[in-house]
Amino acid sequence: MKVITLGTSGAVPTLKRSLPAAALQREGEIFLFDCGEGTQMQLMKAKLSIYKVEKIFISHLHGDHVVGLPGLLMSLGQTPREKPLFIYGPRGIKDYVLANKKHLNFHCEYELLLREVKEGIISEEDKYRFEAVALDHNHLSLGYALIEKERPGKFSVEKAKSLGLEEGPLFGKLQRGEDIKLENGKVIHPRDVLGKPRRGRKVIYATDTRPCPGVAKLSQGADVLIHDGMFSQQEEKEARERGHSTVTQVARMAKDAGVNRLILTHISSRYPDDNLLLKEARTIFPSAIIGRDLMEIEVPLP
Repeated sequence: MKVITLGTSGAVPTLKRSLPAAALQREGEIFLFDCGEGTQMQLMKAKLSIYKVEKIFISHLHGDHVVGLPGLLMSLGQTPREKPLFIYGPRGIKDYVLANKKHLNFHCEYELLLREVKEGIISEEDKYRFEAVALDHNHLSLGYALIEKERPGKFSVEKAKSLGLEEGPLFGKLQRGEDIKLENGKVIHPRDVLGKPRRGRKVIYATDTRPCPGVAKLSQGADVLIHDGMFSQQEEKEARERGHSTVTQVARMAKDAGVNRLILTHISSRYPDDNLLLKEARTIFPSAIIGRDLMEIEVPLP
């Protein structure tokens, strides 16, 4: 799994920063968070295939977060894509997409599934789920989390052999959580040869927002938190008025939540040199990162 910060600017693009978008690549699937202007170009620069995008999560309907979506959908319409594309977002995302389809007169041969969602679990697969959380912005906004389910504990070859098993297909069945029955009638359960279940990974995406309890709670023990860090602490009043966070506020929240990696994004164009922001954040959270376009961050298994 890895995170690719495709666009890290807030409100307006700069020569170094594109508008908000982040990709999460997991075992061949790509999940896209926000789709600012130029996102499909950033995907190409990152060598990420738009055809592998499975789900798109839109935080809110401000232009810097959604203007790239029609172009991406039109490009996908030029391909022989057969699998459906899911788009999740707050109330209004369906009208936005359908209005663009109508007025720009483009068609999707693939199935386009639009989901207007609220807080809670919004998508569940065999090995992971996505949750949404309400943000504190000046417009209806959502943050998102990918949360992997627990993995089976470590397989003990020694224990398996002591129970009379030989290496082969039966090992695999036990690792998949299946009981097996030997010829003598003895039943061996996965718990007999597996250690304690191992937790999965958790990645959070939250922008635009003031610091809020919902994100702090969801971020507990997160492997990666990608969070609005638009302003320096010196602009705390402006951040509050505009519905954003200072890097200091986010660093405190990440520290209290026990986050492993903090990536600050949605950086204001007033900071062409982000060293001030980095210094402020690292005073509290030493491993904080200021996101830059096309940065890749590996998310290893625990």
